[in-house]
Amino acid sequence: MYKIFLFLFLGEILFAHQTGLSYVNIKEDKEQKISIVYKKPLSDMKGKDIAIKYPSKCVFTEDFVEDIADGFITQKFKMWCGEKGLTASRIWVEGLVSSDRGVLIRYEHNEMLTQSLLRSSSPYIYLNYKNSNFGLFKEYVKLGVEHILSGYDHLLFVFSLILLAFSYKRLLFAVSAFTLAHSITLAFGILGIINIGVEYVESMIALSILFLAREIMIKRDTFTKQHLGITAFIFGLLHGLGFSSVLRTIGLPQDDIVLALLAFNLGIELGQLLFIFAVAFLFLLLKRKIGSYEAVSRKLLAYVIGALSAYWFIDRILAF
Repeated sequence: MYKIFLFLFLGEILFAHQTGLSYVNIKEDKEQKISIVYKKPLSDMKGKDIAIKYPSKCVFTEDFVEDIADGFITQKFKMWCGEKGLTASRIWVEGLVSSDRGVLIRYEHNEMLTQSLLRSSSPYIYLNYKNSNFGLFKEYVKLGVEHILSGYDHLLFVFSLILLAFSYKRLLFAVSAFTLAHSITLAFGILGIINIGVEYVESMIALSILFLAREIMIKRDTFTKQHLGITAFIFGLLHGLGFSSVLRTIGLPQDDIVLALLAFNLGIELGQLLFIFAVAFLFLLLKRKIGSYEAVSRKLLAYVIGALSAYWFIDRILAF
């Protein structure tokens, strides 16, 4: 009975809100006539509706036209917001929660282009400045940081590299190689140059962590320990494909794919650096207390890493 309750409870959490990125494209002509296209992913049909709010001075001048195409429910309509139009006005979204993907707002008027990704932490946009690419860039950096810090498999891989590095110089080289590799495949995955099923990629990512756990256990100098950068680069290619599948799920502004891609990747790197600094600081604090138990501690950590990665690998294989 409790399993049924748990399923229903989790179902409510998982499906109560957005599963994809929504888009609002607003065009205002020289006569202040406003055309709006609102695109909502079909995957959100069972989700709780979010409300796009416009200034109270705005009135609809045409009925909604709704269509379904390319995986989106598309609504088209027109508004009139007075002689000044939407300039110097505010648009906001109601109903967003922190787990929602958000709403990408794009506003065009004469030579002004304003766009921003609205989320629960910043659910509004002011249409009173020219070109807000920085705002969009900032939001995707934030998404990248959030993803890497919540991606426990990626963090566990980086943690394993730290345990295998033995020196800051080797760690810097390995992390740099890992960063270069996953940046390449992240871009290739998003641009459609490489297309591998996410279930296979996620399984191989788990296997890469299991491989490093085994290397930590081995006392002799293996190829991985001698050439940690090469190993990190090879497995980084896999992790980049994992990042790209996440970014495709989040969604990208079609007119600013490169900007959003660079910002998301930068966010991943910032989050990764934060994690490395935190682990390094923790190791410094524990170094004196561990003392002669360092070898035992490494072995224990290797077992924990191996157990977790083995579980993820089996779980993901069974999901095929």
